[in-house]
Amino acid sequence: MESSGLFNPGFVGSGFTWWIGQIVDDTTWRENLNPEVFSEVTEIPAWGYRYKVRIMGSHDQEEDSIPANDCPWAGVMYPVTAGGGQGGSYQTPGIKQGNFVFGFYMDGADQQFPIIMGILGNHAKTRLERKTGSEAGGGKNFTPMSFYSKNEEEEPETQKKVADHVLAPGQAGNGAYSSPSKENVMKECPDAQGLEETADEKKDNVLNRKHPLACPDPNRQSDLKNMQTVTEELNEKRIQYQECLSDAKKAAGLPIVQAQKDIAVEIDKASKECAKYMKGVMGQVQQFTTNDFNEKLQPMVNLAVPSYKNKILKEKVDGLEKIACAFNGINAGLAGLIGAALMNAFKKKKNAARTTPPVGIGTALGSTRANSGVLETFIPGPNGNGEWTATEELPPELDTPGSDVLPPLPQEGYYSPEPLCSTEELVGEVLGSNINTIMKAYDDAAGPVINTIKQSLGGTVEEAGSEGTGSVNNAINENNVLAALSSGVLVGSMASTLAEQSGVKSNIIGTVTNAFIQGNYETGMASLLELAGVNNDTNAVAIMNSLNAIRDGDILGGFSAVSGILGVDGTLMQGIGGAFAAIKSGDTAALLGAAGGLAAMYPSVLNAIAGKGAALAGADLGNLLGGLGAGGGMAFDIASSISFVQSITQTFDCDPPPQCSPNDVHTMQGGGHSADSPSNAEVAKNAGANT
Repeated sequence: MESSGLFNPGFVGSGFTWWIGQIVDDTTWRENLNPEVFSEVTEIPAWGYRYKVRIMGSHDQEEDSIPANDCPWAGVMYPVTAGGGQGGSYQTPGIKQGNFVFGFYMDGADQQFPIIMGILGNHAKTRLERKTGSEAGGGKNFTPMSFYSKNEEEEPETQKKVADHVLAPGQAGNGAYSSPSKENVMKECPDAQGLEETADEKKDNVLNRKHPLACPDPNRQSDLKNMQTVTEELNEKRIQYQECLSDAKKAAGLPIVQAQKDIAVEIDKASKECAKYMKGVMGQVQQFTTNDFNEKLQPMVNLAVPSYKNKILKEKVDGLEKIACAFNGINAGLAGLIGAALMNAFKKKKNAARTTPPVGIGTALGSTRANSGVLETFIPGPNGNGEWTATEELPPELDTPGSDVLPPLPQEGYYSPEPLCSTEELVGEVLGSNINTIMKAYDDAAGPVINTIKQSLGGTVEEAGSEGTGSVNNAINENNVLAALSSGVLVGSMASTLAEQSGVKSNIIGTVTNAFIQGNYETGMASLLELAGVNNDTNAVAIMNSLNAIRDGDILGGFSAVSGILGVDGTLMQGIGGAFAAIKSGDTAALLGAAGGLAAMYPSVLNAIAGKGAALAGADLGNLLGGLGAGGGMAFDIASSISFVQSITQTFDCDPPPQCSPNDVHTMQGGGHSADSPSNAEVAKNAGANT
């Protein structure tokens, strides 16, 4: 039977008709199947997997003659490996909008029942349009099209979320700041399986993240190393946030919870984690302080009358409680202190960045500055004179909370110091800001014990010039002045008095005090002028003359020359300048005269000589009153304090040593490795600068 009105020979293979076309906007067919979980097949809107296809040669490219919604439905021919559903054997079609498909008409020449046989795969280098050809989509039909194109109707949010293994925003070298990108950002091709995806970026971030490994053995300095690891990770995070503004791959690789790129939040998290390890460091300092308290008081306790021993013992216990309470208070605020130290570290790096502001006449050739997003370099112009010239465009800057303290990213090829700040800087700043609190707690703890011992010996602390059994000589004499000088408290009192009169906080003059103690009077004065905020163009000539005079040996004249600039009484400047000149020349008589004049006017200098100096230079009992408290902070050995417990790790020789991993840091990618040991001496140096 060849043919009849009820029989179409195309269904049995005669008149096989090919076609090629494109899957249209999925708005017109995606509701063909129920995307939700259902219990009855009657809830399926249509019949099987079918797709609307615009067929070349049968349908125009434009939507005028036949819109996407009127294109014919096409069924799907499955491979023999997929099965037809019987026995639970089936595969779901992977057909998406924009696919170029080909097939045949099941009804032959009637061309009403198209069947999809296969898909023409997309090439990685083919640019995909991100608008469908529908009227609302705004694109053109029969052009390569992305599955994520704009549709006739907005698709449900749950149906087109971009998976990390599909997103590949860096494939054409495009940057996030050029969004919306004109190039492909999705991985929508079968021939680029090795293309880096957002999933790879996120995986690398997880695998390469450093995790600090704690160790109970204090000889390993585990706490300091762990803090170093935390600050390194913080620095990596801030670099990642900054690079996100110009690197689409970095931006896409951020976890959703970090999408806001909030630097303030990251600093807060890092400071809280560092506080956990800093408590271990403070524990070592507390043990050192307690041990020093016991050792220095014991010789005095031995001198006390036996009937006073119980009272002295109670006061020693009370003193230890005061020390413990002081450290508990410090530990409670560690996170805030560390957060402030981290912010300061960022600011230091920002101030030391390669982009510097113009300094006017005398600007060095090669100087750079940032100006409206452009890096300008001071180079010779056409007339031979130096002028600011734009040399490169700077990357965009973060404007999220906390980002105002971030240093810029280094120019490609420039060295960037790592990490953000060293453990020595961080720990030193925290300890430096608490030294006075520790010293005061020590003095408060030792004071009652010392007074009770003196009472047991029949003496009390007298005012200057008085006499009494066991009293300390509080006179302004050569012994007391030289003792105060040798301990550093005399110069320290002069520096603090000068800072106070200049309107500078005494807790930030560590560099000034250290310079004066070391005899670097020019450096100390330069630092003070900088801290006082008076080192400007108006005072430049006078300051230069003053520093030159000090350098040339005229310390008295150099100091006197800047009294007006600092707003300090000329008598004070002459007294301090004269004292420093006497110290440098070794003129004891001149030093006694200058120190006596200052002590008569300024209580801090008087206390340094008649109190601290006398305690160091007095009789045997007075000598016993020295030590940690008498040093006024100057004799506090931070390097020894943070390593103190190393000497008491094992009580007996037979005690087994603590068992630790040989590693200090671990990553999921590379495993464990050791970190460099921080320097206790550098911690002490940084603490002194922040006292």
